[in-house]
Amino acid sequence: MGRFGVALAAVLVLAGPAACSAPKTAAVTSAPATTATTARPATTPPATTTPVAPPFTPLVSPAKVTAACPFLGPGEVQELIGTSEDIVAAEQPPDPTYVPGTEFRCRYEGKYRTPWVLDMWVIASSRSYTPARAVENSKRDCRGPATTLPGIGEGAIHCPLAAADGVALVMTGKRSHGQNRTVTLYLREHRTDVYTALARKLADRL
Repeated sequence: MGRFGVALAAVLVLAGPAACSAPKTAAVTSAPATTATTARPATTPPATTTPVAPPFTPLVSPAKVTAACPFLGPGEVQELIGTSEDIVAAEQPPDPTYVPGTEFRCRYEGKYRTPWVLDMWVIASSRSYTPARAVENSKRDCRGPATTLPGIGEGAIHCPLAAADGVALVMTGKRSHGQNRTVTLYLREHRTDVYTALARKLADRL
C-alpha cells in the first residue's frame, strides 16, 4: 500500500410539548376616547448583508507548484460531488519523507456536518516516476482491477481503495514545466462521471 493509502486509512479510523390550561378571559374596560393621537416614528430595520466568498480562480499549469488547494476550489468539489453542504479546503503540512517542495496535500471537509469529503495529493518533481509509470504503480493500492479513464493527461484511473471501505482512488498526471506532475484523490465512492470530471479538470491544470 502506498504512503497515501496508509495516511488516509489512519484518518478514516479516526423536548415534548407541556400541558397547560387556557387562562380565564379578564373583563375588558374600554379606555376613554381621546381626540389627539401621538404618531410613532417609522423605524426601518438595518439592512443586513451576507458575506460573499470571492470567486475561485484555479492555478493552471503554474511554473512552480507551492500548494495543492489552489488547483481545485471548494465550490467545484461541492458541485462535482453533488452536495448542498458548503465545502472548506485546508492546506495540510508536507510529508517529511518527501523531498521538500515536491509534495503537497489539500483536505476538503463539509462546513457543518461532513468531517471528511476528499483528500488531494499533488506531486511535482523532476526526478520522480513519469506520470504514466506513477499511475500504473498506484494500481497496487486498488481493491480489484482499476478502471482506465481514457484521454486524460498521460494516464488516469479510478478504483476502490483497498485500505478503506467505501473510499475511491482517482489518479492522473502529466509532464509540465520540466516536472513529472501527478494528482491523487481519495474520496467517498461516487459515479464514474464524477471521477472523470475531477481527473480531467486537474490534468488540465497540472
